[in-house]
Amino acid sequence: MLRMSDLSYRQKMKKYYRTSDMLNLLFFFPDISPIKDIVLVESEDDYNQDKAYFDSFDQNRVDTIKGRKPILGIENAGMSDGFYKTLIKVKEKDPLGVLVLFNINSSPSQRYERFAGISVAVSLGESVIIEAVSKGFDGREVSKSICTHERYYIPWFALRGISIDNFKDYRTYLINDKDYQSTRKERIEFLKSIGLNEKEFSSFIPKTYQEIPDFVWKSVIKEILKKLEKNEDILSSYNITNFAISGHTEGKAFAPWGMFDKSRYVLSQKE
Repeated sequence: MLRMSDLSYRQKMKKYYRTSDMLNLLFFFPDISPIKDIVLVESEDDYNQDKAYFDSFDQNRVDTIKGRKPILGIENAGMSDGFYKTLIKVKEKDPLGVLVLFNINSSPSQRYERFAGISVAVSLGESVIIEAVSKGFDGREVSKSICTHERYYIPWFALRGISIDNFKDYRTYLINDKDYQSTRKERIEFLKSIGLNEKEFSSFIPKTYQEIPDFVWKSVIKEILKKLEKNEDILSSYNITNFAISGHTEGKAFAPWGMFDKSRYVLSQKE
C-alpha cells in the first residue's frame, strides 16, 4: 500500500499514470482539486489485510506504471461498491496494475448527477481550448474524446479580461439537437453497462440540449483561467507548458481530478 500522506511514497506514486495526474493537480492548483487521502492498493493481500480501512474510501480508479499499456475496459460507478472485484479485474489485465482509492471534500455524486464534464487544454503563453459536455455527462466523454457539446478557444492575451459577461464570445462550437440525441443515447447505454438503473438516471439527462450553466463557467474562470497567467512563470519553470485539466463538476463548481501533461493527455484519450 502506498499513501499520499507519507512523503516517502510520493515519488513512487508519481510513477503511475492517473495517480501522477492527480498529484500534479494537487501541487499546481490545490484550491480546485477536491481530492484527498490517496492510497494505492498494490495486491489482493494488501486489500485483505486492511479491508475495513480500504472500504472506508469514497472513490476509486484503476492505474498502472508509466510505460506499460494503460488499463482499458474496467468501468464502474466510481464509488465505494465493488472495490475488491475491481482489483481482481485489474490484476487479470496487468499484474502490476493497482487500485487507486481516495476521498473528496464533498459528498460524492452519482455519475449522472453532474452539471458538466470539462477539459481545459492549455498551451502556455498561447491559448486555452475548453471542451465540455453538459448535464448528466461527466469528464469521461471529454478526456477520452468521445463527444463534445460546447467548445471555447481563448487566446492567451484575452485571459486577463475574461469574465462571465464575455465568456460566450469565445465559443466556437455548440452541438445541434440531432447530434445531441446521439450522444444522449450513447451516454444512457454506457451508464447501463456499469450497472446503473435507467429508471433512476434517465431523467437527469435532458431530452433536449441544455447549455452549461453560468455558475459552472464562473468556477472555471475564477479557479483556472484567472490563475493561469498568474502561475505562468511557475509552470514554465517546471517545463509544464502543454497540459490539460480534466474532470467534472461536484455541486455547482468544477472539481477536476487530474492534470495531464501533453504526452499523457494523448494517452488518456485511449484509456
